[in-house]
Amino acid sequence: MTVEVRAFGKLYFLFKERGWDLPKAVELTRPLTADQLREELRIPAADVEVVFVNGLVRPLSTTLWDGDRVAFVPPGIPTIHRFLMGFYDAREK
Repeated sequence: MTVEVRAFGKLYFLFKERGWDLPKAVELTRPLTADQLREELRIPAADVEVVFVNGLVRPLSTTLWDGDRVAFVPPGIPTIHRFLMGFYDAREK
């Protein structure tokens, strides 16, 4: 099972420092949540404000499946964009 992972903002530079491709193909041996994937990739929790799964803002508890596209977004996105992209709703769920 493979998921495609992207990173934005300062997480983009973390991927580059680690020599990872963007997007990074990650082989999973079992379904994981987006938060478990974050842990597997050793991305600090404080560096992820929201996750997109297949283009939609989703809770970090979302289970990932084969072929899913995942994007981790760090804190610091300007306020109007946070609202338009659905960050507020994702935090409340």
